[in-house]
This record gives sequence, structure tokens and C-alpha cells, in this order.
Amino acid sequence: MSAPGRPGASTTAIAWRIARNEPVAYLTALALWTGFHLAPIPIGLALKHALDSVVAGDGGGLGVALAAIAGFEVGRWALLVVAAVQWHGAWVGWLTVPRVNALESLATGGGPTAGRLPGSPGEAVSRFRDDANDIAMVLDGWLDVAGASITAAVGVAIMTSIDPIAGLSVSVPVALALLASWWLGPRLRAWRRAAREATARVTGFIGDSFGGVQAIKAAGAESAVHDRFRAINAQRATVARRDQLGGELVRSLGYGTGEVTVGIVLLLVASAFRRGELSVGDIGLFASYVTVIAGVPKWVARLSAYQRQADVSIDRIAELLVDTTDRAGIAAPVVTHLRHGPAPLVVDRALDDRLEELRVDGLAVRHRGADHGLDDVAFTVRRGELVVVTGPVGSGKSTLLRALLGLVPRESGTITWNGVPIEDPATVLVPPRVAYLPQVPRLFSEALAETVLLGLPDDDLDRALWLTCLDEDLGRMPDGTGTMIGPRGLRLSGGQVQRTAAARALVRRPELLVIDDLSSALDVETEARLWARVAESGFRTALIVSHRRQVLDRADRVVVLGERYGRSPCP
Repeated sequence: MSAPGRPGASTTAIAWRIARNEPVAYLTALALWTGFHLAPIPIGLALKHALDSVVAGDGGGLGVALAAIAGFEVGRWALLVVAAVQWHGAWVGWLTVPRVNALESLATGGGPTAGRLPGSPGEAVSRFRDDANDIAMVLDGWLDVAGASITAAVGVAIMTSIDPIAGLSVSVPVALALLASWWLGPRLRAWRRAAREATARVTGFIGDSFGGVQAIKAAGAESAVHDRFRAINAQRATVARRDQLGGELVRSLGYGTGEVTVGIVLLLVASAFRRGELSVGDIGLFASYVTVIAGVPKWVARLSAYQRQADVSIDRIAELLVDTTDRAGIAAPVVTHLRHGPAPLVVDRALDDRLEELRVDGLAVRHRGADHGLDDVAFTVRRGELVVVTGPVGSGKSTLLRALLGLVPRESGTITWNGVPIEDPATVLVPPRVAYLPQVPRLFSEALAETVLLGLPDDDLDRALWLTCLDEDLGRMPDGTGTMIGPRGLRLSGGQVQRTAAARALVRRPELLVIDDLSSALDVETEARLWARVAESGFRTALIVSHRRQVLDRADRVVVLGERYGRSPCP
């Protein structure tokens, strides 16, 4: 039965689908590690023969047995080297599949992304690094459990043929380990989720502090940041200890029950030896096999801990996906070979890229947990027109643009491109049709040219920099367009950050430019020159949030939003 809030496929089903992404690699790993685990079986038989040869005084038989033992040991450790090398390649694949699926879902999947994005960069790192690792650990655990279980089954069969009671007694610790793991399962899952979330908070706080170091210094908040870091790190330490304790408890149960089994079996075979029912070789065989068989509860306990951790990790990664009800989607074999470069965005090519008219009718948005939002918004943007959205603070201007572009879910309303209804704007209103400049741009810690182009050829780079008046700033940058701008554009001024983001939109030559308040970090003169250059270039079609008179004067139409997220008539 699925746990509450965890619909769809189980961890086992998802891990299985990841293994099926590269079945030959997984089956090869399974065969190699099973062979490594099985090696003690022939070694135990050779040991039995060697000991019986000693008792019988058969020197020739002893030599053959010792040579066989040495050969099997050398072969076993040579097989380990081959298995480890092959395993590493398979491991990379197990990590890659969920990461690629989650990233591709965020970058190119349909539907709003606002509810799926992690709350902080640290949270994102935790999901892509730690949670993917937890899922891969389940696949790795299967290799050892399968190999150990097959070895144990063969060993038990051989031991049972010699002494049925001693041979069958080794099944007890396996049952105990499984029972203990089942009982601790829900607690381990809750503890692991708390540990993951606490770690993400610490990682995110470090990233935010580094990115906002100038603001911290300007506010004299160094002590406050230090105290906050200590507090959240102490919280993380508390939940991490609890999580670690739970995992170690399960592993200790497996190890403990295994040791108890060794003792029980040795007592049973010692009694049988005294009665003359077993030979010295049988005792040696039992002693070598019981250690291997007793290791099964250890492997089972480890896999159980991995599986409970992966339960939480799959939930967290599934939250990034387009449809979180289809949990198996994170394991879909999206690639056979890794791509060289970004995945192409799948858009509706049946729709004409050239814009003649964008129409919005009856658009309504409700914010989660609130009774207000946008109601019955309607406007039209025709080719060559400048439409401005304005209104008081909190009237929903940014929400309107984000809903139009499919970044947040809309409650009702229709959006049409050249008269064709658009069901999923997130995959349709993208370059080359639409380019979006948010109010708070996100820049990458790369060279200026790279953060503008984001993979495009540099044919239009100079034009985009000129349109946004960044050409005037290049002379003051040490390496021109190769200047590293720092995390989120930390080395740029606020105006340069917004103009860099504007250049990133314009370099894509969109049919429609959607801008959320370009004036928030620009002085009046710079903004006027920017719009003059854009007009001079022949680009005109735009939907802009602004309150500046010079922009309103240029507008063909103005959409005025009211204080309660409603719409006033367009003048």
C-alpha cells in the first residue's frame, strides 16, 4: 500500500525502470557481483576436501585442494576489480536518469513551474545530488542482496544435505532483520525527510549569504547572519543525528542477528561432530559458509535503509515533475546516450511563429491559500503594438504576465495566438515567439556574453548589447564581453543586471517581448535611450509592465489593474 501522499509507483518499480534504461549494463553488474559473492562456495568445498585429506593422510589430495583454494581466491579478487570498474559506469547512469528527467521536466515540460521549483538553490542541489544518490543506492543494494541471497541459497542447500537442522536454522536471522526493518520503516522515512530538508536549508542559506554579501555588509548584519547560520546548523545536526541513528540501528540489527546465527550454527555442528555425524571437513565447510550466509541479514538491512531513504527522495524529485501523480515518470528512459548540449524544447510547430494577434479573454488567477486574485482580465496585443500594463503596487501586474506565459496556473480564461487557442502557454509562448524579462532577472555566474547568449551563436550579440545600451559599459569592464559577472550578476550594478537580462531576451529576436517593469533599476535617461534604440531597430511588438509616463505615452493601449487584482477598462 502506498503511504499517504505518495500516489503511483513504488520505489521498487521506479528503481526497476531506471535499471531497464540500460539493461545490459545492469545485468552485467548483477552477473559480476553475483559471481564475486558466489566465490566462497567452491572455496568451502575445496576447504572441506583439504581438511578431510589431512585427516586421511592424503598428501596429494591436500595439495590439489590448497591449489584450488588459492586459484579461487585469486580469481575472486580479480573479478572484484572488473566488477568495480564496470559498476562505476553503471552507477553514473543510475544517477543521470532521474536528474535528466527532473531537469528536463523543469526546463521543457508543460504546465506552470512555480509550484514545482525548489524553494532555494540549496534545496535544488540537495534534490539533484543527494536524492538521486539515494535512488541509485537502491539499485546498488539489489546487486549485493541478489548475490548474497543466491550464495546463501546454494550454501544452505549444501549444508542442509549434510545436517538439515543446522542448515535450516540460518533462515531465522533473515526473518528477524526483515521484521525489524518493516517496523522501523515509517520512522526512518520521516527522519530522512527531516534531515534532507534541514540540510537544504543550511545549503540554501550559505548560497544566499554568499550571493548577498554586499547587502549583509551594508546592513551591518554579519552577527545576525552568523547567529542564524549557527541556529539552522544546530537544527540540522539534531535531525541528522536522529536519521543516522535510525540507519545504524537497522544495520546493527542485521549485523547482530548475523552474529547470533554464527553462534547457533557452530553449537549445532559441534554437537553433531561429537556424535561422529560430521567430519572435520564438514566442520570447515560449515564454518566458511555460515559467515557468508549470516551476512544476508546485513545486506537486507542495508537495502531496507536505502529503500526507506529513497522513498523520501522519490517524493522530493517527483515534486519537480510536470505531473506528480505519475511517479514512474522520473525513471522514464529519456535518453539512450547523453546529449551534447541542451535538450530541444518541444513546442507546437503547427502554430505559426509570426505574431499577428495575441488575445487574452476572461483570464482569472487565484493565489494558493488566498481568496483574491486576478478576475476577468482581457486585452489584445497586435503586431507592431506596444501594450502597457499598469496599476498600484499589489494589483497583480506580475501575476498577469506570469499567468499569460503559463508560469503560474490560471483558473479560467482563454489565450489565443493568431486566433489559435493555447492550452499550455509554457511550451508555446517561448522563443522565437515570446521572450520574457522578469522583474528580478536571474543571471548565471558566467562571462557576460555567455549569460546573454545561453547557447546561441554570437551573431546578434553586438546588436543586443547596443539595443540595451550595454555597449557603453563594455569599455569599463576588464575583459569586455568575457568579463565574469559573478553569482547572479553580483559584479554588475542593478541597472546593468536588468539590461543584461533585456539583452538576453532581445538577442532571441522574439515576435513578442514581455517585460515586467524594466524601469525598476534604470534611471529615466537610460531607459529613454534604450527604448529609442529598440524603436530605431524596427522592433515594436511588446507587452510591458510600467508606471513611467514616457512609456505610457508611447503605448498603443494601457491595461489598468485595480487594487484588488481586478481590471479597469483599457483606455
